[in-house]
Amino acid sequence: MTVPTLLATDTRPGGGRRLFRGLLTAGVVCAAVLTGAVPSWAAPAGGSSTVERVVPRIVDTEVVTERTVALPHADSTLRVRYTSTSIRGVPTVMSGTVLTPQTPPPAGGWPLAVWNHMTVGAADDCAPSTAHSDHTELPRMTSGDAIVSRLLDAGFAVARPDFEGIGEPGPHPYLIRDSLARSTIDMALAAAGHDPRIGRDVVVAGHSEGAVAALSAAARPSSEWGDLRLRAVSALAPPTQIAALLDGASNVPIAGPAINELMGLAALIGSGAAAADPAFDKLMDNGGLSVEAQQLRPQVETRCYADLTAPDSFGGLAPAQLLGPRGAEMKEALLTILRANDVAALRFPRGVPVRIDSGTVDTVSPAPLVSGLVDTYRRAGVPVSYADRFTGHAGVATDRQNAHIIAEWLIARV
Repeated sequence: MTVPTLLATDTRPGGGRRLFRGLLTAGVVCAAVLTGAVPSWAAPAGGSSTVERVVPRIVDTEVVTERTVALPHADSTLRVRYTSTSIRGVPTVMSGTVLTPQTPPPAGGWPLAVWNHMTVGAADDCAPSTAHSDHTELPRMTSGDAIVSRLLDAGFAVARPDFEGIGEPGPHPYLIRDSLARSTIDMALAAAGHDPRIGRDVVVAGHSEGAVAALSAAARPSSEWGDLRLRAVSALAPPTQIAALLDGASNVPIAGPAINELMGLAALIGSGAAAADPAFDKLMDNGGLSVEAQQLRPQVETRCYADLTAPDSFGGLAPAQLLGPRGAEMKEALLTILRANDVAALRFPRGVPVRIDSGTVDTVSPAPLVSGLVDTYRRAGVPVSYADRFTGHAGVATDRQNAHIIAEWLIARV
């Protein structure tokens, strides 16, 4: 196995640390690979079925005392690195945090909750596990804190993955279901395998991009959860019909307020598709993007979401300025990828209760689209609890009363 991207010299500030981390990553990944049955999402882009599956396990821990990460409701907080498999079928390492409650474990161990964060960006600096008080992404990194705190008070251990490529090597496959599902499931398996006080019952929840992660993980066969028992999934403001929304806005000729947020998301969406699909990655670099957008593309790996919306980044472009001479071809390829990754196509194992929440004034995940998603699931026989609230995209998670209701729903399922 070759890992050139992990060993490349990094001359940026902190590059020595990143190089060391890359060398460590290469070592732990090589040591962690075991031959076994390959889940569908572990196949490389070429479709080979001979990929060696990486058994998820924690390979590095660090005690966290930064209060933006180590919540006061937790007894201990660890930043962890765990082995997994990238979207292209390559062994990799991902990161996250594991928080334990202040109450002693019951006879069967603490139930485990996996909380998946909302959109923060794709750069390493965007990892919620490394948050600090003056970070530009802090509101999004911490949107689930009220829910997580209540779960800790109820005696849950909580695992919070950063997602593939955020904080660790490789690009982030933004909104790519299989990558998000793998980040979630492998985090749960690694956390439960590391701490014998954690039991077998698990619930999974998430906000925005994290809602896609939660739903995608819950839709995987129970065999992929190992000996963990998935009890429930809660999705807060899950994005759906992204292809239609992006298609409708692609010809807007103006830039500026409101449009800049869409452009930041468009940058992440395109980068996520490229991370998952080598052919799309090549198309972006060969005429799919305009010269202006191509020059900005490296910023996806150095800036978080808020900074991508700035005038000197993608936020300074109009949607109509994104596409190059092969733009129509790239657009169709992107829409195909987005449709294939829409959560509306998910189907869940029988008996797994699903809760979905939306905000009636949410402009990112509009309530009519989210309620339509609920109808789709219900027609497929999925037991879905649905609630909406007069709030925007962030408020679905940060509203204290709503957070309490969602947490109590999860607690009652274990």
